[in-house]
Amino acid sequence: MSLEHLASLVAARAGDVGCAVVALSGGVDSGLAAAAAHLALGDRAVACTVVSELTPERDLRRAEWVAAHIGIEHRVIQVSALAVPGVQHNRADRCYHCKCLVFRTIRDAFGADCLLLDGTNADDDPKRPGLKAVAEFNVYSVLLAAGLGKAEIRGLAREAELPNWDAPSESCLATRIPMGTALTADGLGRVNALESYLHAIGVETVRARSDNLMATVEYIPQYAEIIMENRDKVVALAHRIGLESCTFKEWRE
Repeated sequence: MSLEHLASLVAARAGDVGCAVVALSGGVDSGLAAAAAHLALGDRAVACTVVSELTPERDLRRAEWVAAHIGIEHRVIQVSALAVPGVQHNRADRCYHCKCLVFRTIRDAFGADCLLLDGTNADDDPKRPGLKAVAEFNVYSVLLAAGLGKAEIRGLAREAELPNWDAPSESCLATRIPMGTALTADGLGRVNALESYLHAIGVETVRARSDNLMATVEYIPQYAEIIMENRDKVVALAHRIGLESCTFKEWRE
């Protein structure tokens, strides 16, 4: 498998329409899909990042970084996910409603004729609620079509010299809030503030989970020393942004 083969799949699927929009999250999967689309279609391929209250700060930075490296046009569209009841209620089907918002926003911006691509791959759980939206919006998952899993994707991304090929897997900020607890801008903002600070001091893989104004910072063992050195500062930040407590827990992926 090669980037050129992925590009040929994109070109064949684009057909006579000859244009494509990639839903670029900033992760390695959608980054590789964007690289394939750009190789296949050149300036007729665009990357689009839909940003909402659920988007971690560094996901947008990574998306901009990856798009610039590839050389693909990149458009950022701001939306309010919390305005969608199915997202704000934070139930088991939240991801479906969120993906619908993302794909609908892209379709509205670029039209129904362009091929819409995402980063779904062979290792993704077929029961994920968001995959229902992928099917409903006729999104082409080129990595899945090629039968590529996570390890192969990282290998191809490395060969393609994508700057995020070894970036840790991320998930949206809503995953830090217990399912069934309604999402709020303040709650998500507190999570984002804590994680942004932790990233800034060198903790690359971390989750700041929040439940009823109590935060739990989950970190993998390799960052234990950084956490211990900065523990008091993290707790102080948690209090400044309105959390009542902040505890720490080692987490293994």
